[in-house]
Amino acid sequence: MSFSRIVKTTALTASLAVLASCSGGGGGGTVGSSTGGGTTGSTYGAYTSSFVSVDSFVAALNNIESSNYQSYVELYADETLRSATPGQEDWFVIYDDRYNEHKAVSLQYIRSIVYYDYYSNNSALATEFRDIETDDILSGELNGDYWGDDYEVVDFDYWTNTYVGRNSGFEYEDEAATTDVSLMTAEVQQKEFIKKAANISFAFNVGIETSLSLVTLGEKAEKMLGKSNGELTLADQAAFATDLQKLGGVTLAEVMEASQSEQAQTDLVEKIAAKIGTSAANLESRILPELFGVEL
Repeated sequence: MSFSRIVKTTALTASLAVLASCSGGGGGGTVGSSTGGGTTGSTYGAYTSSFVSVDSFVAALNNIESSNYQSYVELYADETLRSATPGQEDWFVIYDDRYNEHKAVSLQYIRSIVYYDYYSNNSALATEFRDIETDDILSGELNGDYWGDDYEVVDFDYWTNTYVGRNSGFEYEDEAATTDVSLMTAEVQQKEFIKKAANISFAFNVGIETSLSLVTLGEKAEKMLGKSNGELTLADQAAFATDLQKLGGVTLAEVMEASQSEQAQTDLVEKIAAKIGTSAANLESRILPELFGVEL
């Protein structure tokens, strides 16, 4: 695929939109480098699902369980009070059909779980989560980890109309029931934005400023696609190309030249890599293929 396609095709724009939402299943790579919904590599070793979503995690639990068990999501991370509490991670609540109980789980926790396989995949993540849970139960921790820092069993309190953690004592009520919904929503969205950028910075070894720009660009692309039913106007394509050029520190003329010359393409990759603070090899072999699905 020619490099000029990076700024001209809606396929890349859609990829950036997926990146911005970070809602796909755990993708490929080594520890800290999984993205999207596919897989990369087939070397046995340690992996994580750094961008796994709540829905994908629960689906993976159901996939590895007997067909008699069907867990489901009760509250997403943007619906729980604990998520909006300063200093806390993003927590969601599920009905865990295997144990017939409700359970609160940290999204950051499941994204950090290390498992061993030949590639990054959500089924291996779910299996490792269950193994950790079994070890905790066998050691006497029947309600999750001791302090409720990673996951815990919750009970529904009909007096307060909320789930309450057995170990932590935290309430996981629906955010819509709180008195300052707009403020709490803004805080959660801001925290999500920062964490998306932090995940990308860690996974692809780029600076936090570059990661923030990538997330901003992705969210802008997602909004463009949303208002146009997936088809970008010429004006949107031009605006998107301009933003991408600013991020990479290149001009449209350089991009077009790179589409005609291998040497110009090599020079362009090196220039962009230097601009975003990474190596040309990292940009070409990991960032473009894994984030954008672009093979040079």
